[in-house]
Amino acid sequence: MHALDPRDFPALTPLRDGLHAGTEIMAAVLSGHTRGRIFTPTPRDRGTAFVYDNGFCVLAGAVPDAVFARSCMDWLRHHAGQDFFILYPGHAGWEPVIEQGVTMAAVQKRQRVGFSFDPVRFAAAQRAAPLLPPGYRLVPMDAALLRQLGDGPYPFAAGMWASAALFEREGVGFCVLQGGQVASLCYSVFVNGLRHDADICTLDGHLRQGLARAVATAFIGGCLQRGLTPGWDCFRHNQASYDLARSLGFAPSHEFSVYARE
Repeated sequence: MHALDPRDFPALTPLRDGLHAGTEIMAAVLSGHTRGRIFTPTPRDRGTAFVYDNGFCVLAGAVPDAVFARSCMDWLRHHAGQDFFILYPGHAGWEPVIEQGVTMAAVQKRQRVGFSFDPVRFAAAQRAAPLLPPGYRLVPMDAALLRQLGDGPYPFAAGMWASAALFEREGVGFCVLQGGQVASLCYSVFVNGLRHDADICTLDGHLRQGLARAVATAFIGGCLQRGLTPGWDCFRHNQASYDLARSLGFAPSHEFSVYARE
C-alpha cells in the first residue's frame, strides 16, 4: 500500500465518479474537507484506491484487486485507535474480494439504505413539527461547539472535518443544548459539491424527546436556505433513523452492502 500525497488526490476524481457506493466519502476526502487519507497499490497506480476517513472507508476501482483488499483489511486491523469501521465496496464486484480478505471475527456484512430528498414532502412535514421540551434550546453549530464535542461527548464529529474553522465556514449543523451541554446534534458529515450528508446523534439521557427530529429539521432547513441538497443514509436495521428520514421528506432509493466492525 502506498499513501498518496494529498496534492495527488485530484487525479483520482474519475474513480469517485465511477462509484456505486461511498461517493460522498471519497468526495469529501478529495475536496479537502476532511483529514482523510488515500492509499493505492503502487505509487503510480490511479486505477485502484482505498479511501479512509475516520472509520469510513471505500475500496474504489473498476477491477477488484484481492491482494490490495487484503492489505487494506490488515491495515484496518492494526490501525491505532481504530475501534470501528464501515467499509463501502465501490461496486458489488468488490464484495467477494473483501470477504476473502476478512480475518476479523467482528466484521459483519450489513445493508445500508440510501435516500433521495423531496423538498415538497419536507415542507408538508413541517406543519406537524413538535416543540422542544422545556429546558432545551436549538442553536446553530459553530466552531466552538464542534471543538466542545471533540473534547467531550462526541469526539467523532470533530474528527470528520479538517478543522473547526472550515466547518463553521462551509458546513451546516445544529445542536440542541440543555444547560450549555450538547444533547443532540445533526451536521454535515460529508460534503460532495452541493450535497451535504447528515450525521445525527442524540446522547444518552436525552432520548425519545423529539430532539433528533428537531436537529434534523433544522439541518435540512439550513441546507435549503444555502441552496444545498441534504443527504441521508443509514443501516437498514436502524429503524429509528430510517423512520425519521422518511418522516422528513426522504424516500429510500437504493440499498447496498457494507462491511462493518462496531
